[in-house]
Amino acid sequence: MRRNRFLEYLVVEVLVIAAVMVIFATISDKQIAATVAGVLFVTMPIGLMIWEHQRAQFREIIWFVTVLQFWVIFALPILGIRLMNWGVPFDQLYFWGLPGPLLHSWSSKSYMVMVAVTAIRWFKLSR
Repeated sequence: MRRNRFLEYLVVEVLVIAAVMVIFATISDKQIAATVAGVLFVTMPIGLMIWEHQRAQFREIIWFVTVLQFWVIFALPILGIRLMNWGVPFDQLYFWGLPGPLLHSWSSKSYMVMVAVTAIRWFKLSR
């Protein structure tokens, strides 16, 4: 039986969540912790998309679009506004007219959608 690559992606996505919890528990400066976590949230999706493209090109377009929307709409902008506004509290930052905390809240939901789509692809391909 061939290994289901979406299980691997799902494991990576869950490990990133665990890593972010560890980052915030161990790095006392919240701005640095948030930046390190942001780097994870930017590099993980692009890494998964590259990995999937090398394995299967663009056959899983819904999965690609889901990962890409998290990366482009949330991960990149949040990290970008943090880096471009170093020293400013996140709750005072805005992007596209949206306050940082609202953007972060939506990004969490977007991430969960990405995880759900990955889990669905894993389930469907494992049958």
